[in-house]
Amino acid sequence: MEFLLEEDKDGLLEKVEKELFKERIIYLNESISDYTIDSIVPLIHLINKQDDNKSESEKKPLHLYVTSPGGDAYSGWGIVSAIENSKTPIYTYCESYAMSMAFPIFLAGHKRFMGKYATLLYHELRGRSEGTRQEVKRLDKEYDRLQKMYDDYIISKTTVTQDILNDHQDRISDWYIDIEEATKYKMYDVLI
Repeated sequence: MEFLLEEDKDGLLEKVEKELFKERIIYLNESISDYTIDSIVPLIHLINKQDDNKSESEKKPLHLYVTSPGGDAYSGWGIVSAIENSKTPIYTYCESYAMSMAFPIFLAGHKRFMGKYATLLYHELRGRSEGTRQEVKRLDKEYDRLQKMYDDYIISKTTVTQDILNDHQDRISDWYIDIEEATKYKMYDVLI
């Protein structure tokens, strides 16, 4: 196999991504950030604009492959909103891992596909706080709001209960979810 220079590899990956996008396939394979919103949400909006005058039966789904350790909650909720508001169906796929904020992004799919070796991860929100006592109190209130959104969303999209999530929070444990638990709690629609 011929050795590819870094710039050749980047160019090849860009060409592959463009070709796959023509087939309505996109990838979220990075930590979630403002950059992620910039690269995913406009593609969702573009597909919806292209499908604007099509009937429901004419709209081919968009396929979003999620492989992410998670990241910024605010950016993640922006992606979840774009998926939920999409009139074109968005199918989400997890073949390897969807952790932390990537977990609700995976759950947001109109149809969810999970590989038998994939892992999902739930945990209590993580963050840092510094500043005055009042600033820290306000930030703590915001963390509570974000945690409630996170928990409520997971509960609404699965058969997981708040008691199960509280148990993991009380133990301060990361909950690594394999295919057996994902099946038990109805976290996906189709096994791949």
